[in-house]
Amino acid sequence: MILRGTRRTTSCRAIARARDPASAAFPRLEAAGAELFDALIGPAAAAVERSERLLVVADGPLHLLPFAALVSETRDESGTTRYLADWRPSSHVLSMTLYAELRRPRPAAEREDAVALALFGDPLYPEALRQGDAEAIAEPRLRSARRRGLLASAALPHSREEVEGIAGLYPSAEVRVHLGAAATEESVKALAATRSVHFAVHGYLDERFPLSSGLVLTIPDGPPEGRDNGLLQAWEVFESVRLDADLVVLSACASALGEERGGEGLIGLTRAFQYAGARAVAATLWNVDDRATARLMTLFYRRLRAGAAKDEALRAAQVELRSDPEVEASAPYYWAAFQIFGDGR
Repeated sequence: MILRGTRRTTSCRAIARARDPASAAFPRLEAAGAELFDALIGPAAAAVERSERLLVVADGPLHLLPFAALVSETRDESGTTRYLADWRPSSHVLSMTLYAELRRPRPAAEREDAVALALFGDPLYPEALRQGDAEAIAEPRLRSARRRGLLASAALPHSREEVEGIAGLYPSAEVRVHLGAAATEESVKALAATRSVHFAVHGYLDERFPLSSGLVLTIPDGPPEGRDNGLLQAWEVFESVRLDADLVVLSACASALGEERGGEGLIGLTRAFQYAGARAVAATLWNVDDRATARLMTLFYRRLRAGAAKDEALRAAQVELRSDPEVEASAPYYWAAFQIFGDGR
């Protein structure tokens, strides 16, 4: 179904970004989310009830809609709101042609020696970037990105915690951890048989040149001189990254966004990693909260390790985070940004 206007879509995005459920505006935004649920899911409710999961092929403004935060029931007497995430897992595809391609079986021989998980986080930044001095950055693309406000100067405080929490769920022989100086572009481009890849780094959307959007890995001090500059941009993923992965997680800000192209969806990092060989990509619709995201990702991987499908693991993690005693994250802002793109099984 294609929504012929953007007012209710914008309202539902507003509830997803609202951080305080006690605010006066929250009930009004919830009502808008309920209207949108009725418009999009209501006509197919009986079919959804009979199904295990939801597959969404979005169009237009619906590319930006956090479906998990659609309101299936507004607050009851106990003050509880029910969202789509409480009902069914969902995943997203850019087109049915792409979905068919993602589901094609791959030769088992290519995956016999695959590492279970490669993790990247807590990259290092040069002093000039940490000080916010764009003119002192030697590499031209880095200097230009900093001038335009695309690059953050501060490290993510919970990035290392996120990586180490996920790695602790796996036997050490099954994971490859790339932290600090080891979290480089070269390491990403050297990945071969790896079933899952996780990035807990800064991400940025370049609205002027969407294929220049990227992930910020460890940036060399001084001119790179034969090394990559530390910005893993969408165009580089298209050109230089080749994977045989069931899942790539872009635990970074706005990593699902890009340029809309008719029939192709949004072209950016998500599409680039699918082209590179990821059956599914978990990515975000807005700038996410670092601490809540670290906890959400630990819950997500715990479900995956227990054998849950990717879409169900994310749904269950989102529900669990809302009542998690370790972090106050009940509002959709903290959990609804993540969506699975590709094969959610």
